[in-house]
Amino acid sequence: MVHRLALILVTAFWLLMNALLWRSEYGARGGAGSPVPAQFIWHRMLTAPDSSSLSILHHGKKIGFCHWVTSVAEEMSQLQSDAAPPEGMVRRATGYHVQLDGNAAVEDMGAQLRFDGAVSLATNQVWQDFNARLIIRPFVLEVRGNATEKTVSLRAQSERGTFSRVFSLENSAKPEQLLPQVLEAVAVPPWDELGAEAGALGTSTSIFPLKWEGRQDSVTIGHSPVRAYRLQAQIMEKYRVVIFTSRVGEILRVELPPDLVLVNDQLASP
Repeated sequence: MVHRLALILVTAFWLLMNALLWRSEYGARGGAGSPVPAQFIWHRMLTAPDSSSLSILHHGKKIGFCHWVTSVAEEMSQLQSDAAPPEGMVRRATGYHVQLDGNAAVEDMGAQLRFDGAVSLATNQVWQDFNARLIIRPFVLEVRGNATEKTVSLRAQSERGTFSRVFSLENSAKPEQLLPQVLEAVAVPPWDELGAEAGALGTSTSIFPLKWEGRQDSVTIGHSPVRAYRLQAQIMEKYRVVIFTSRVGEILRVELPPDLVLVNDQLASP
């Protein structure tokens, strides 16, 4: 009798633990999953073994695609460059590199937008340098940043000519100071005409860098839920950016304002 009772108790405990685990891992997307350090999720994304191919959707309609590729810079001390590393040698990461490229249709302009960029990060995930390029013929915009020099350079080219400017991150460290200059430089309407959108920036420093929150979550592939991580951040206290990644760091889904969704090809496929 005692053995039977013990077996029942152990079985009940096992079922309870599994039910709690299932709820934690596969709970509803809208629910609050277990917290996960955002830096941990970013590390998984930066060291993911595979790249991520994503379809770009606007209001559910595919308008383009993009490709996210990461790599890890490694160092092995006291080894000749032409010598094969000894088996089991542990390499030391010295930084990360991220590349993003793709294109999308801009329906309002009847044109195709092409974009590409790259960023180098230190092992503490602080950016070292970056470059980005947007092309909507005949307009071309290039932006480059260097953390050591504390500068961001901008170059815009159109039918009316070429414009370039270098901004100092020391003198324009806050977004509300730097962004108006950039927008004005690329012929965006004056900052004060943006009204509430400009006012929403205020003096908050949480926009750059964004304050990320990480949690466990799940996404559906086919008809089955798959464990995932979710990163979420607010922009100007009004817009939300959400990133879903697999447990190994592959990007599965990204939600961006305004009404843009990036979906991994394996999720977008019927």
